[in-house]
Amino acid sequence: MRHQGTPQAVQGTQSVSRAVALLRAVARDNENGARLSSLARNVGLHAVTARRLLSVLVHEGLLSFDAQKKTYKIGIALYHIGSAAKQFEIRDQFRSTLERIADQTEDTVFLFVRQGNDSICIDRIEGRFPIRALLVDVGVTRPLGLGASGLALIAFLPRDQFEKAFSDNLKQYSSFPDLKPETILDLARKSQKRGYVVSESLFWPGVTAVSVPVFDDQGAVTAAVSVTAISSRMSRIRQTDVAKTIQNCLMQSNFRIDGSKASFNHKGEGG
Repeated sequence: MRHQGTPQAVQGTQSVSRAVALLRAVARDNENGARLSSLARNVGLHAVTARRLLSVLVHEGLLSFDAQKKTYKIGIALYHIGSAAKQFEIRDQFRSTLERIADQTEDTVFLFVRQGNDSICIDRIEGRFPIRALLVDVGVTRPLGLGASGLALIAFLPRDQFEKAFSDNLKQYSSFPDLKPETILDLARKSQKRGYVVSESLFWPGVTAVSVPVFDDQGAVTAAVSVTAISSRMSRIRQTDVAKTIQNCLMQSNFRIDGSKASFNHKGEGG
């Protein structure tokens, strides 16, 4: 005999399907916002039913509701879900490359991406060298501009975008009394000239990190790949060698490391 679901189960499944249909309908009109009447009509629901489901989605943060305009838009919770899914996709794309870099350098490799005004570590591969610089765990966030990876994610942005990210995080930088904003600016300029970031005991005492930005087809920075080690293991010559290793491994995997190079003078200062 074919199993039939209980009425409650069937009703629950229908509610989920209708809620998903409403989310898709809102996404299609997200720029201007979607009204209840058009959503109900497009999904084929009675207005009362649509309103009830929309209220639940708003309560859960998957949608937002503008009480003045009477319109619905995609909510912040759905953005975070989508962002997390994208991070997993990026991590999978980079994993074999990170493993190759860790194998060749024998040091710890990190993968960071941007999340608003923060950078977030989405992957870490430990090298074979017995003394390891495990600075952050996967999932840890910190303000853009802090750490070699955080700096690589903004140092190569167009000037206006760098200015905004930098100014938005000035209060965050003040939490690090030994690190002046001017030092971050100076390192950003030096990084632009060489094409990658080198941080020598700047963000963490006794640790040197080399970070290479990765660009998309439009020349925008999408990720940063870093190798960290104790400073005694990172001579100036090895810093260059590690940067070349990262770049070569990225190019072999068809990642772009030659995006539009940024050049800027912060607040009218010389570069």
